[in-house]
Parts: sequence; C-alpha cells; structure tokens
Amino acid sequence: MLYAAISIVVIGFAFISLLFQQHELSTLDKTRTISELHEQIQETITYLKANPKDGRALKSLGALYKEAGLYKEAVSAYISASRELPQDREIQRAFIDLRARGHASSN
Repeated sequence: MLYAAISIVVIGFAFISLLFQQHELSTLDKTRTISELHEQIQETITYLKANPKDGRALKSLGALYKEAGLYKEAVSAYISASRELPQDREIQRAFIDLRARGHASSN
C-alpha cells in the first residue's frame, strides 16, 4: 500500500514536470511565431503598397494581425478586405469572431 502511494506521487511529479516542459516549449514556439508573424505582416504591407485593392492580401493581413493579437489593425484590414470581397464568408466569420471578443466595430 505504501509503495502504491509513493508510486502515485512519483508519477504525479513526473507528469507535472512534463507539463512544465511542454509549457516552456510552447512559450518558445509562441515567441518565434510572433517574430514570424511580424515578418509576414511587414511583407504583406509591402505587397499591399503596390497592390492596395488586392482583397485576398487584405484578408490575409487581417488574419495575421488577428493571430498576432493586434485586433484594431485586424478590424481595419478586414474592413478594407470586405470592400474588395463583399461576399467573402471568411471575412464575415472573422468579423463575428472579433465582435464576440469585443474588438470589432460595425462595418
């Protein structure tokens, strides 16, 4: 009985240690991802300077901003994208999601 209790405690500590390691790895991945997101945002902005009416690029920019947690910028990009792609369901879903999070104004 004592061995079973000790085994449960040891397994519990091993499991907790594994969870902390996973958390640290996911934090490192998020840091790298944020850096990559900002790079992709800059590349998309550069492209849009030459192609300001590209609805797909505007939608992509909105998605990148949203993923990076830049919600005001995401709303702005999606508004511009919706002007170019008025019936796009992905843009409509993005607005619903942003509005549910309290970040979207009516367009």
